[in-house]
Amino acid sequence: MHTLLRLPLIAVAMAAFAACGRGPAHAEPAAEALAPAASDFSVYDLESQWRDQDGTQRTLGSLRGRVQVVAMVYTSCTHTCPLIVAEMKRLDSALGAEERSRVGFLLVSLDPDRDGPAELKRFAAAMRLDPARWTLLTGGAGDARELAALLGIRYRAEMDAQISHSNTYLVLDPTGRPAHRQDGIGGGTATPLQRVRAAVR
Repeated sequence: MHTLLRLPLIAVAMAAFAACGRGPAHAEPAAEALAPAASDFSVYDLESQWRDQDGTQRTLGSLRGRVQVVAMVYTSCTHTCPLIVAEMKRLDSALGAEERSRVGFLLVSLDPDRDGPAELKRFAAAMRLDPARWTLLTGGAGDARELAALLGIRYRAEMDAQISHSNTYLVLDPTGRPAHRQDGIGGGTATPLQRVRAAVR
């Protein structure tokens, strides 16, 4: 990892933390501001290698050029992960046709040991995600930890094979820098939609 990225890792690793299926999904307040120093890094500077839902190897930098709405989830989650994706889909549906051509949606697995490309593809089909605009990625456990730290997403494995994690999604500008952070689900998409449109402009 680039040396310049190490300091922001500590600064942004402060997201609210909630277990899948434990407690109300809306318990975390929606954040109006980014964590300190969030504008100092781009996720596209990471050199990690990933595989998408088609099994194609790619870097995060391959997403450069479009606004991206990104969350870290896992396919066997039956509680908050589907709710996060559903909220992202509502955001997607609120975009106009021209805006939609300039915005992508990214889901990165928190469970790379179980989430291979085939599992990601099945999940995308079950959630009715447009493969032209939704990218699902899986990589090494270390790469997932590095990206989670950079995005300020906390997670840990539980005894019941579930994963506790921040219920968070972010809007990245076309250069891969955070333009908005949304902590908690169920708070509506008005503010994230404004941030997406501002990033598109």
